[in-house]
This record gives sequence, C-alpha cells and structure tokens, in this order.
Amino acid sequence: MANQLDYVIWRGDIPLRLVPFNEVDAIILCQISYLDLDGIVSGDFKTKLTLADAAARFEKSEDFKRRSNTGAMINSKTVDLFLQAGKTERFGTLKLCGYVSRTDISREEQFSAVTALLTDGSFFTAFRGTDDSIVGWKEDFNLGFMETVPAQKDAADYINRAASVLHGKIRIGGHSKGGNLAIYSAAWLNEKYRRRLTAIYNNDGPGFPKDLLESRRFTSLVPQLHSFYPRFSIVGMLFRHFDKYTVVESDQDGIMQHDPFSWHVNPCSFVTAEDFEEGSIYWDRTLNTWFESLTLEQREQFVETIFGLLQVTDARTNSELEANWLKNSPKIVKALASIDSQTRDGVMTTIRLLFKIAKKNLPEIRGLKVFSK
Repeated sequence: MANQLDYVIWRGDIPLRLVPFNEVDAIILCQISYLDLDGIVSGDFKTKLTLADAAARFEKSEDFKRRSNTGAMINSKTVDLFLQAGKTERFGTLKLCGYVSRTDISREEQFSAVTALLTDGSFFTAFRGTDDSIVGWKEDFNLGFMETVPAQKDAADYINRAASVLHGKIRIGGHSKGGNLAIYSAAWLNEKYRRRLTAIYNNDGPGFPKDLLESRRFTSLVPQLHSFYPRFSIVGMLFRHFDKYTVVESDQDGIMQHDPFSWHVNPCSFVTAEDFEEGSIYWDRTLNTWFESLTLEQREQFVETIFGLLQVTDARTNSELEANWLKNSPKIVKALASIDSQTRDGVMTTIRLLFKIAKKNLPEIRGLKVFSK
C-alpha cells in the first residue's frame, strides 16, 4: 500500500489551489519537523526560505551525514521524504520559518517546531514529537503527574508569537508528543487569534488529564480537531482523549505502527480502518486503568526511579543506550541494587498492580471487536 513518499510522487505536481491542504500534507510536514534544520531555516518568523531551497541546503550541508542520522526512533526515510518534497511544486514552493530546537536536561525538556507558509495564504506549525533523546521520553512520562511540562508551555508561547507576526488562517499539527503539543498550544491560543484557527492535526499523540480535557479551553477545539491513530496504538492512547478520531490502516505490527511511514494513504486522505486492534484496546484499558489508579506521588516515584536508573549510563539518546547495552546493563543492575528499600518496594508495588490489572482485563477484551467511540 501507498505511504507518504508515494503521495509526494502522486500529488507533488498539484498545487494547493487545485487540491486543498489535507491530512496527508499535514503528516508530511510533521514528519519533516523531525529533521535538524538548524542553520538552514531561520529561527524568526520574518526570514523565510522555500522548502525547495531548505532541502537543497540540507543535502549539500557539510554535516549531511550527521543531520541524516535520525536515531533509533525516527524512520530514516524522513530524509528522502524531505528531499523529494523539495523537488515538487506542491511542497517545494512552501516557505519555512520559525525553526527552533532545544533539549534542556535541567528542565527535562525536548522541544522543536517549524512553520510553513502555505500557498493558500495560511500557515502550518508542526511541533516535533519525541526524538531520540532520553530526556524527551522522560518529559513524555512527566505528562502523567505534572500539570504542565516545559514543552507544552513553549508550544503555547510559540504559536502565539507565530500568530502575532504571520497572517492568514492557522493550522497546527504534530506526531506523537507533537500532537499533544498541537492541541495544548491551540487551547492557549490568544482569543484574538482563535477565530483564525482552522485545523489541528493530532497524529497518534498522547492525551491529557480528564479535568483538563473537559475544560472549556479544550472542548472548544473539537470542531477544528482531526485526530488519527493507527490500528494498534499505545503512545496515542495514553491518558484521556476526545471521542472524535479516525483509525488508520498500517502495514506494520504492534507498536511499530506508531511510525507514520507505515500508515496507508489515498490521493487525498489516509486509508481508514474499521476500528482498533484487540491488542490495542487491551493495552489502552490496562495502562490507563493502571495509571489512573496510582496517586500522583506513586506516578512520580515510578517515573523518577525508572529514568534515574537510565541516568547512570550517561547515555543521552536511545541510540547510545542501545549501542552500549552490554556495558550499560551492569550499571543499571548496580544502581537498582542501591535504591533504598522503601523506594524499591513502592516501585514493585506499582509494577505488581500493572500485572494485576493486565490479567483482569484480558478475559474482558477477548472476543471484543469494536472499541466504542
């Protein structure tokens, strides 16, 4: 089945004035946001560069090999997608600006965004999802016990700055954590810009606490919200979501369906599936039931302990952790043994609860075909 790269070949010669911006265009720009565009795309919103020129500079850059290393978590085809899109009329003529990327270990933050000025007069801001950095994954888990994480605050600030400088309708999107940031930033978009908000594209992004999701700021976004999840979704099903969503066909198995390159596309949209896979329903109910049964203190203790064990390896990325696993494993085991008994008992109690809930949910899920929206 066709994917993003096929779409660029199919539709690349068709400008937006003939075929309007759609969900596949959005996921392509969200995928490109995973690339290191530092020194290529300006950090402000007034200096603009066509995507065609940005792709050419990326390809000719002295550190092209480094920039092309997307790490263990992001599909390496992202580079091919960027370069191919740059050669087309549909994408090459778009103008990029406002590129920002920062990883702050002390703040436990990983944040990046880029904005594309579309030829229909609107602009699209793509928030990067979780990259290869361990601190980025730590920030994802912090969503479970923190009211707001640093990347969410920065996303809200970013979209308001963009709206204050750029004109036209506003579209926002992201994949994985980027989808969460897209929704959050839209919720905190200044009222004077809200009437310009046209669409929010959430691609398998984790959700929010129940009280936040049910607040007026969030419920008012439903008409503009477009959420897409693969048949087997784990990342996207974390926490609470709106009932408005679309399930997408994928040619991968299990958690690998989180990769948008596995999502099937039509000439103007994703190929939709009837519903989630049974396994996805099972993990959705299990993980969320487990997480909501924990106190905030238990959630924080669990997350801090797990990532504290990874910290002793001195690895900054998942790729580094994986590449040096034989060397890092003894360090993790030694650190685990040194944890005080109270903390260790607390974490083990939390893990036992997860298995207890998983065992309880299994017979309830078997034979269940439809996941009610």
